[in-house]
Amino acid sequence: MDKSRVRINLTDQREESTATLYIGAFESRCGHCGKPTLTAALRHTDVPGLSPEPGTGCGARFVNIVSDSHRNTPDDLRRVRPDLPLRDHIA
Repeated sequence: MDKSRVRINLTDQREESTATLYIGAFESRCGHCGKPTLTAALRHTDVPGLSPEPGTGCGARFVNIVSDSHRNTPDDLRRVRPDLPLRDHIA
């Protein structure tokens, strides 16, 4: 294990997980766990889909947004989540 990446938690409190919200051509997913998520969610709490799994998300808080589809422009992403900054858009 690379010791430069080891974090020691001296306060004995759980650290908050953060994630990128990935918007695809047909679905969105959490950048922390890779499972589907709702675009309007502030945190990844539920896994939507044909067989929804409420409460089974990883709990990460979304801190930025990006698209993994060339169909979505930066303006499209800003319309979906104006509260999140764009991260290295691919298009």
